[in-house]
This record gives sequence, C-alpha cells and structure tokens, in this order.
Amino acid sequence: MRNVYLFQPQYTTLVNGKVNNWLPYSAGAIWSYAAQFKDITDEYVLKDLIFARENIDVLLDRFDNPAVCGFSCYLWNRNYCLAVAEKIKQKWPKCVIIFGGPEVSARMIKHKFIDSLILGEGEENFVDILRNVVAGKDPSLFSPKQRLPELDIPSPYTTGVFDKIIADNPEVMWAITLETNRGCPYSCTFCDWGSLTYSKVKKFDLEKIRAEIEWTRGKPISYIYLADANFGIFKDRDIEIAKMLRIATDDSQVDLISVQAAKNSSEIAFQIGEILGNKYGGVSVAMQSMNDDTLDAIKRKNLDINNIKSLLDLSVKYRVPTYTEMILGMPHETKESWCQGLADLLELGQHNSIEMWFTQLLENSELAQPASRFTYRIKSIISKNYISLKKPVDWNDVDEETELICSTNSMPLADTVDSYMYGWMIIQLHIAGYSQIIAKYLRQAGNISYRTFYDHLMDEIKTSEVCSAEYQHVKQLVYNFLTTGEIEDEATGHMLHAISGPWIYDNKEKIFDFVVDSANKLYQVPQWVHDLQSKFIYDNSYVYPIIIEADYDLINSVASPTSYTVTSKLKDKVENLVLAVIRRRGLLKNQLDIKKRLV
Repeated sequence: MRNVYLFQPQYTTLVNGKVNNWLPYSAGAIWSYAAQFKDITDEYVLKDLIFARENIDVLLDRFDNPAVCGFSCYLWNRNYCLAVAEKIKQKWPKCVIIFGGPEVSARMIKHKFIDSLILGEGEENFVDILRNVVAGKDPSLFSPKQRLPELDIPSPYTTGVFDKIIADNPEVMWAITLETNRGCPYSCTFCDWGSLTYSKVKKFDLEKIRAEIEWTRGKPISYIYLADANFGIFKDRDIEIAKMLRIATDDSQVDLISVQAAKNSSEIAFQIGEILGNKYGGVSVAMQSMNDDTLDAIKRKNLDINNIKSLLDLSVKYRVPTYTEMILGMPHETKESWCQGLADLLELGQHNSIEMWFTQLLENSELAQPASRFTYRIKSIISKNYISLKKPVDWNDVDEETELICSTNSMPLADTVDSYMYGWMIIQLHIAGYSQIIAKYLRQAGNISYRTFYDHLMDEIKTSEVCSAEYQHVKQLVYNFLTTGEIEDEATGHMLHAISGPWIYDNKEKIFDFVVDSANKLYQVPQWVHDLQSKFIYDNSYVYPIIIEADYDLINSVASPTSYTVTSKLKDKVENLVLAVIRRRGLLKNQLDIKKRLV
C-alpha cells in the first residue's frame, strides 16, 4: 500500500475566547471523493490529515515513507506548505508532491520540488494523479480540469474521514467548514472566487447537507463557517438550511455561525440571520467602494448599491447586525471619493460596523495580472502576516505573505495614508461609539452632514493636545507599513487602525470632552448629549441602568422630551476588561432605549 498524507494546515482561531483548530475540509473532501473508487483504496491508504501548523521537523519525524503528499494552499498557509513540501522532497525524493487550492498558479512551477499543480477543482484531478502513479506514469505538471460535472462528492464528515483526528485530539475544539454550493455568479476583479471558470453555481444535494449538519451534534465544535460565496441566493433552500443549523446547534457547543451573504443582499439575508439567532455573525452589506468609477472597474457595477438604506433599516427590523467592508486602494478610488464614501455610509445608517482593508493582489485575481497592474499603475508591497491569524499555540517560524496595493494612478502613496487615517477616525471614534451620539445629534438637530463634521474633527485631531500625538503615531506606522510591509508595535496590517483602541478607551473622558469642544464650534451641544455620549461606552464603574433626560429623540430624529435608558449588553460586570474581545463582539457600545416623557 502507498501512504498518502494530505495537508491543509491552518492557524488556530479564537471564538468567544476559545481556541479552535480547523478541520481540514478541502483535504478531507479530496480524500472522501478518491476513497469511493476501489482501485484507489486497493493501492493507497490515508495515513494522516495535517490540520495544524506544527514544527516541521517534529511533523516529518512521524511520517512513514510517504508516496503522495497533497497540499491545499491559500494566503494563510502557502509559505508553510512550501517549506514542508521542500523538506519532504529532500527526505523522500520519490514522494509525489501535489499542490492545489486558490493560491496555486502556473508561476509555482519555479519550485522544483513540486511534481504537479492542480489549477481547478481538485477531486477528479487528484484521482487521475493517483492512477498515473500506480501505472508508473509521471504526473502531469499541470492538471487544468476546472469543474466537476455534478457535486456528488461523498461527505468527509459522514464517511468518517475526520473521525481519527477528532479522536486523536480529544482536547481540541473545532471550527468546521460546510459547503452547500460551489461557484459565484460575479467576477469581481479583486477576488479569486468568482472567476469565469466558476461562474455557474452548482448545488450539493440537500440531504447530504442535512446529514452533515446532523453530524455536528455532540461534537466538540464551536464555529461553523459556510463556505458558499452567496448564501441566500437560493432563497427557500437556504432558509431551510438555516433552520437545520438552528435546530442542530441550539443545544450545542457552537458559539458562532458565519455565512457570506449574497452580494446583492435582500430581506432573505436578514430572515436567515433572524433564524440563526444570537450565534450569527451578522449580514455583510457588501460595498468595497462607494465610487461608481471604481465599482465599474472592479466589475461590481451589476450590483445594486441603491438599496443600502433599506438593508440597514431591515437590520433594525430583524435585530440582526450588519457590517460593511471597504477596500482601500482599488482602481479609480481617490482620497476624495474614499472619504465621501465613508461619510455616505454613515448618512445611509451604517453605524454598527465598518471594516477597512487594503487591496490584496490575490494570485489568481484579475487585478493581480500584468494588464491591470499596467493600466492602473499599481505599486505594491509584500506584507508578512497581513491578516491577524498568528497565535502563541501555533508554530510561527514561517511567515505568510500578502501582496498589497500601496498606490495607484488615482491614489498616490500620501493620499493612501491620508485616506487610511480618515478611516481610522471613522472606525475608532464613530463606529466604536466614542463620537457617534454627538455626530448623530449634529446631523439631526443641526443639519450638519457627517462629512462636514468629520472633516472638521480631522482638522481638530491634527492639532489637539489630546489626540495629535496618537494620530501622528498611527500615521507614521501606516506610512512605514505601506513602504516596507513591516509593522512596528504589536499590530497586524489588516487591523493596524485598532492599535489605538486601548489608548482611546483609557482616555475616553478626554476624548468625549474633545469631541464636544470640537462640535461646539459648528453647533451648540447640550449637556445631555455629552452625558449620553459618555455613558454610551461601557465602564466597569457605572451602575446600570442609567437614565438620562433629554429634549431630543435621536432614535426617531425628532425634537421631543425623551428619557434614555442606558444598559450594558454584557450579562455580568467585567472586572478584568478584555477590551479587544468585548469590542470585537460589539459589546463596548451600550444599549439605548427611549421613553417619551409627558410634558
């Protein structure tokens, strides 16, 4: 028998403070497909599935004469997989090394220790390679088959592929991936998910999905991630799947269910969120940019961006949170369009969550190809560990790398830095809650636009005794990052802006006073606004609920005698405040309820 080792090593992930390892779904699906063929199981045995980033030498010491090693690669494990594969080839020269996954392209031919590259879906290609090895044929360097005719892949969950690693690691909590369909009807140029090859969406059998969800019962699983590009695109079917998930996870260890909502989200996304309940991570109101020229260039013009306001209203109706992702540095984006876009999101009602990304040049995306680089005069840097995935429990001696855009012909480097700092202000002050009440009051009572207020506040920040040093510190970090790819201090590229979170919280009373003083230069802010703003942010020293009397109803945008009741979203008082965790879960902003007062 020939020994097969399959690799999908990933960083651990934290879910509500719990460390989770990922079950290697892609590698498992490859083997569950191959194992249905008797000629394969007569010749091969799966010796191990590698799911964690381990010390490479220690890992290889337990290997037993590998005949075939297959690697599933993406941004978070590409360099680690290459390092492992090279050492395997040195130790077992006859071992066939296969690489597949979204991060694999023909450019990887330069790594001479790789015997075969699978450039499309892996199941059929992998079986072909195994059969060629048995027949004594050299594996093809490239396996270009793109799609399975039907998604009749046996489930790696229900066929027992993962049983051994779960049994061998009884102390581990698991994060798992579920697929209900494959493909994406969109072809966004910054993405490698919806290339034309995968444009047709194919569905897995509903009974297979039901069986996989039932399989999770009683398992040590705390995170379920649905890998569909547009969950909710098949309305009735996806609502039924959401109900299956809710029933199976109500009395389970699952803390979080995450889905990628359909790009043109509709009420269906919120109905799904309502079904999934408080374990649901929220609906993405997908934008990336608010600039029409940018949307056209990245092939997002086919998406309706005029329904954002209605989607955000649905968030209130269904009590399902939303978040909006904005990507800095894409074609035709300018400093002006970026700042206006963030302000427009606030005008439309996005006060819950905005995430800011630098544009990543993914290996197989259209934007990363030479034609796009030339057309938009793209300049880039290589960042180590751009996404904040590293954990002390992982073996971290091999860094992962991401190529990021630092400038284009419409956004020079200085403008990229300034645009990022505008996003820093919006996210760290408005979205985090420290200036949100004041900004809303000026918008409603004083008719001062969010753009006007935050342009003014940015000018004030630059010269403020309270904020200028922190602003300059972060700005210098951003400039250094976009010129070297390196980061100082304890920060990561994607969450670089969050480095200010602890400082802002520790100085929150000064921040409140500073924002009020700045706002007063535009419109007089009453004392109750200041009081409500300061009580909007959680504090251990407060005794909740807190009642604040006012003459304006910010929730319904009307001048009216109003009583605000401020309560904490936290069930218990937090003595040792873990700021990053609480903030990430949206618990730092307190709950506001109103009651009309009789005059």
